Amino acid sequence: MEINGRTGRWYQHWWGVVLLSFGIVVLLLVSVVGVLTGRYWWQLKQGKGTELAKQFTGNFTASLPGNRPGNGIINRAALETADDPWLGRQSAPIVIVEFIDFKCPNCKRALPIMRQVLQKYGDKIRFIVRDLPVESAHPGATELAELASCALSQERFWPLYEILYAEQEILPVPLASEDIERLAIRADLNVTALRNCFSSAMPQREVQQDYLDALHFGVQGTPTFFINGHKVEGVVPFETWEKILSNSSQ
Repeated sequence: MEINGRTGRWYQHWWGVVLLSFGIVVLLLVSVVGVLTGRYWWQLKQGKGTELAKQFTGNFTASLPGNRPGNGIINRAALETADDPWLGRQSAPIVIVEFIDFKCPNCKRALPIMRQVLQKYGDKIRFIVRDLPVESAHPGATELAELASCALSQERFWPLYEILYAEQEILPVPLASEDIERLAIRADLNVTALRNCFSSAMPQREVQQDYLDALHFGVQGTPTFFINGHKVEGVVPFETWEKILSNSSQ
């Protein structure tokens, strides 16, 4: 091809324009990847690995990596326990089990959603709460679970459940004697009975059994829900609960 009597340069040909455009796009992509990689490397170097992880797992706290169920078969009788705290209707057609950690921010995010679910569908569901305190990720979670277990023995689990979530960020680790007394008074618990229970082996056994069952059922973090035996991980939006529950039989 000639332009003004001369052969045009390579970038003046149609194929040259295409090649040049492709090269520019590739260069831009490489630059973006380089910037992002550098940013993430800097965050890790600055000790911000937890914040970085939250960008990818914003609604689920993966506390037990590598845990897998044995055979994928859920024994609902062992999962949907009768001695753990529950709300709703005992003979409801849908049973929801949530494994929680009182120190888990995502469990706290799920709390108001479950309030909505219970308010609208309480006659259709039985909502059971079980414990999965992961001390390595959330220091102090175990003693909160044990304290809540003692509150259950006084039939005051749910008031303390609300209080522990409300004070999630400010509760000291470990709890001091005056902290236990204050929480007991707020939840309308017998202080002496709560202290005696908390210092006994009973709540430790209860929480440990929930923890072991969570491992058995392949729970990898919190919150984890089982809906009639089917596992769902993370914070479930209210709109999703509506779809699940509205389409279920009465």
